[in-house]
Amino acid sequence: MKKYITLFCCLTLLVGCKKDKTAFNLTEGSASTSKTAITILNEHNKNIADFKTAIIRSSATYDSDKQSQKFSIDIAIERNKQIVVNIKYIGFPIVKALITPGQIQYYDKWNKEYFNGNYEVLSKWLGTDLDFYRFQNLLLGQAMDNETNNNKLLVSITEGLHKLESTTETDIQSAYYFEDKNALLKKEEITEATGNRRVTISYPNYQKIGKYTTPTEINIKAEQEKSINLNIRYDKVSFNEEANFNYKVPNGYNEISLKN
Repeated sequence: MKKYITLFCCLTLLVGCKKDKTAFNLTEGSASTSKTAITILNEHNKNIADFKTAIIRSSATYDSDKQSQKFSIDIAIERNKQIVVNIKYIGFPIVKALITPGQIQYYDKWNKEYFNGNYEVLSKWLGTDLDFYRFQNLLLGQAMDNETNNNKLLVSITEGLHKLESTTETDIQSAYYFEDKNALLKKEEITEATGNRRVTISYPNYQKIGKYTTPTEINIKAEQEKSINLNIRYDKVSFNEEANFNYKVPNGYNEISLKN
């Protein structure tokens, strides 16, 4: 079931949607005047959702050089503590994952296999360091890295967006693109020079649900030996409702290890 493992790895890296009656699209602005890095990041951080739980019902399309598949994905987030991901194919559960700050666990119902481990192997596969908080940020439309040394950030305007990129020379480089009105993250690019790998995460639109801001869609493109595209459309999002975080590997499943 390699394609489902790949889909899960893309998730743990990242159109219209059916709206809740309290949701509405946020308007955006084109950048024409320069701002400092600290101004952009401070405005962006105002969008951080201070919630207890979030439930996301979504549909996804996965495309590679050889295949295309459609899935549904249910995501439950207990802020800064745990994330449960259920991936379904034509309505049938196929993969369930529990993601915490300390480890990643999942089981595959079709192959009757399960995995318990840390982020090291998946980070090497993706070509960028991965942890719980970066994944949580990705799902919520927040910059994956919280840059604290603003003196090392280069700011420019590119295609009507504020672009922030590090001036520190490292093998892995990140660039972030923000619209002007609400400092919403529109795109982030992560590149690894030695591995010739690039991951681009795009957020076409955002919505306001009560006091909370979330994406309506996430587009992830990973390029290395082959190109992989994962498009996730948020069909329904709710906050601070009771969520199911139950996770238990069924009896009779075989434990597997992931090789880098």
